[in-house]
Amino acid sequence: MSGLPSLYMFTSLAWNLLAISFSLNGLIVLFVHYQYVQSIHPSILRLAIVLFEIAAPTSMLVSAVVTYVLWPQALLGKGSQGLKSWDTLVQHNANIILSLVEIGLLGGLPIRLEDWIAAPLFGICYILFSWFMIHRLVPSGEPQVLYFFLDPTLGWISTFALICLLVVLLLFYILFSFIDDFMIHLGGGIIIHSLVILGVSSIVCRFKD
Repeated sequence: MSGLPSLYMFTSLAWNLLAISFSLNGLIVLFVHYQYVQSIHPSILRLAIVLFEIAAPTSMLVSAVVTYVLWPQALLGKGSQGLKSWDTLVQHNANIILSLVEIGLLGGLPIRLEDWIAAPLFGICYILFSWFMIHRLVPSGEPQVLYFFLDPTLGWISTFALICLLVVLLLFYILFSFIDDFMIHLGGGIIIHSLVILGVSSIVCRFKD
């Protein structure tokens, strides 16, 4: 897939969502620095937090799925060459690294447990979108799915996969909500934070076969 249809992939949506989140939160910091904070509507401030609360666990889900599902599946088929291009590696790995760096070394954006439904709702919306696009991805109208585990014709296998993905996404959300406390519990400081970021990233990132 190329051009606009390439944005239909969950990876691309998650990457763009993270970029929008960083951009919006960065603009808010600039407004505060130049003392224009009173001109920012409270709903914008909440949106900035919620966007990151969706983007961070979603980025971890993308990296984990690529590492433990899509990459092994590719090795069983035509090979993993398509997953090793520069832009693909960046979207599958830099997203989670940047999210962790934001929490551990930069602004420390919060991920609050009371907003836990945000990330799963985003995932559910994407599932519905993928089913809506099944007959719209190719000019012939031939049914195509964006990811093999989103194929509704697989029956219980697809259902089980989708439930697992939503549960994992929720678990990643909970992990992000506690990771800052975990780093503080270890003593805090740039070295501890960097080691935690490196450790978590090494679990979900993949760069080669």
